[in-house]
Amino acid sequence: MDLTNLVLPPVFSWLAQAGGIAPEEMLRAFNCGIGMAVVVAADQAERVADAFADAGETVMHLGVIEPGTDAAHVVYDGALAIQG
Repeated sequence: MDLTNLVLPPVFSWLAQAGGIAPEEMLRAFNCGIGMAVVVAADQAERVADAFADAGETVMHLGVIEPGTDAAHVVYDGALAIQG
């Protein structure tokens, strides 16, 4: 998951600071403003993103899904941008 593309709403920065919640726990416990995730084939991503943007939605590319050999897990790239 590419955290450099995640636009964190101010309420989540406040929550992290007021509650002393570590970024790792914020990512585990809260949606951090991601209201919906849409998974599409890579060759359709731009077309789908454009359609959502044309409909007035905010679009963030958050990463890719890759096959693995173990249990499912999330790999984070970058850092959660907690403002304060």
